[in-house]
Amino acid sequence: MAKQHIFTQMIPDRDEPALYINPRSEQIAAFAEEAVTVEDQPKVRLLADSAEIKDALYSFLTASKIAELIHREQLSLRTLTESVENTIFTTESEAVVPVLDKHSISSSDPELVSSIYGEFDSKFEAAEQYHLRTPALSVVKQTLREEIGDDVADELNQVLTHAEEISKSNEYLSIVEIILILAARNETLLYDISKWGEDTGIASKATFSRAKSALEDAGLIETEKVPIDVGRPRLRLLATDKIATVDLKTLSTEFRSTL
Repeated sequence: MAKQHIFTQMIPDRDEPALYINPRSEQIAAFAEEAVTVEDQPKVRLLADSAEIKDALYSFLTASKIAELIHREQLSLRTLTESVENTIFTTESEAVVPVLDKHSISSSDPELVSSIYGEFDSKFEAAEQYHLRTPALSVVKQTLREEIGDDVADELNQVLTHAEEISKSNEYLSIVEIILILAARNETLLYDISKWGEDTGIASKATFSRAKSALEDAGLIETEKVPIDVGRPRLRLLATDKIATVDLKTLSTEFRSTL
């Protein structure tokens, strides 16, 4: 049993809750990728080193999927306060320990499994909850459709479906940059999209404003002033030719991040 398949191997045919103890960041990411596709899964309680959780959450896609599982009340996430030698995935009837890269050791011995489950059940209950700032993926999609419009929401779905990685690194476009680019393709007001982004929890209005300026400087988007009845004119985002014709399937990695 490959380590990235522990969840899908053990959970779908069981109704009992599970404990996932001390996974590494790549294992947390693989778990989120698979678990988010299982609608009626039993609850998983994940206990990991805070540094490993933080590394896994560096990707917006992984973080939003973990947030989605928490939003569905299918996942609880807490941090380890003491060292654990192995990675363990255990229910009340079976325990699995990954070894090497593509193998694992499992046991359904009642006494052994009961001991393992009991020990880590206690550790989990004593641990502190890990608080995510990233919003759940379903919340992002729903509120974008309701508050900004179907066209931007549909385009974001296309991007997310084909994106392998969306992060805040210098290599890939960040989620903020992608949303601004899609907003520009649909001539959305900067005020509207940045307010939505801040209200949803993706990023502050200031972050959206900085990203807008960077994308403008890079020649990827343009703006025009739109007069309003009271106050300063607002800015409408507009797509340059590069953005208007970009393939949404490769948008997340088509351009380097400007932040």
